[in-house]
Amino acid sequence: MAPLKIDAIRHFLCGIAMGAADAVPGISGGTVALVLGIYRRLVDAVSQVNLTALKQIKERQWQTLAKRFDIWFLIWLLAGIGCGLLVFVTILHELIGEANHPATTKPFVYAVFFGAIIASGFLVAKMVRPKSIEHTFMCVGLAILGAAFAYWLTSLRAVEAFESAPNPIVSFALGAIAICAMILPGISGSYLLLVLGAYQYFSGIPKALLKGHLVWPDLFAFACFALGCVSGLLTFSKFLKWLLHRYEAATLSVMGGFMIGAVYKLWPWQPDNVESPYQYETPICYGLMIFAAILVLVVDRLARPDLDEQLADESSP
Repeated sequence: MAPLKIDAIRHFLCGIAMGAADAVPGISGGTVALVLGIYRRLVDAVSQVNLTALKQIKERQWQTLAKRFDIWFLIWLLAGIGCGLLVFVTILHELIGEANHPATTKPFVYAVFFGAIIASGFLVAKMVRPKSIEHTFMCVGLAILGAAFAYWLTSLRAVEAFESAPNPIVSFALGAIAICAMILPGISGSYLLLVLGAYQYFSGIPKALLKGHLVWPDLFAFACFALGCVSGLLTFSKFLKWLLHRYEAATLSVMGGFMIGAVYKLWPWQPDNVESPYQYETPICYGLMIFAAILVLVVDRLARPDLDEQLADESSP
């Protein structure tokens, strides 16, 4: 198979993994991108919208634009994210259940993601390359602060859930907030929507769409939400690009802290869980945690065997 086709398949599968992660309150697609080694490339690509790009569009410099936006990488990745979200938001909606009526399978789903995030935090820690002892202490301090912030953020009590379509401005703002969180490893856009009372409403739209139950207010609210996502992504990605290029080790430390600080929300035995009908739930959950952690480490090893060489090349003048 040609290298370009292999890259397309890989980026599509990475997108599916990111979409699946974003469908779960408590896990971020940015975490998946970071672990799979495409995070910086993604941030660089989506941050290219500026006046120069608009001028190139006006002058129809399509080849230059395609190279500028890393277009084939984005197309395959976004296609995968879209498929992952549409498929897994419906599946996981059933496996996790509603906020007030959790499913009996919720602990198993959370166990898988808990193990995956713990392993991912270890991999992110490996990416941090401090330049001195002082820099090491600073990175550790930033990781602790990031963990504390994520713990506080994920401890917020959810407000009353939306029962009907929010107004356009609220929908737009919710989309911008959610997408900014989604591209930050460790901070879940889905969870922030849950805290803001909008997760059940917006996650239920794909399911309603498949059943043909959507009405105009729902479609309009979803369009405003999507527009907010696009605007937030284009704006916030520029800031992230600047951070990664100027303060890579410090930024990765904070991101790793976010992941570890928020992981407790994925502990399988949450207070809202229903009584389990499964006799061996506890050993099964621990087994799933270990399996997921090992799977993440194996995938990382297979997908990025030359990580140290890549980091060395990036840091060299």
